[in-house]
Amino acid sequence: MIREELERELENIQAELEEVAEMRSAVLGQTGVHVGARLLQQYRARFDRDQARLEARLAEIRAQLDALGQE
Repeated sequence: MIREELERELENIQAELEEVAEMRSAVLGQTGVHVGARLLQQYRARFDRDQARLEARLAEIRAQLDALGQE
């Protein structure tokens, strides 16, 4: 990938991470709605998986950008 594509993908992934954080806060931070413990656990696991996947991809892209910068 060229630098511009990597930077664009980096921005997209950062935006996705922000969305995951917002959704986590909205779903897990609700106080007025009863949500079963099992469902909360499923949501929390999904948010954790999404966050880990996105952070791993960010690390890959940053490594590629660093490698391009050192060439």
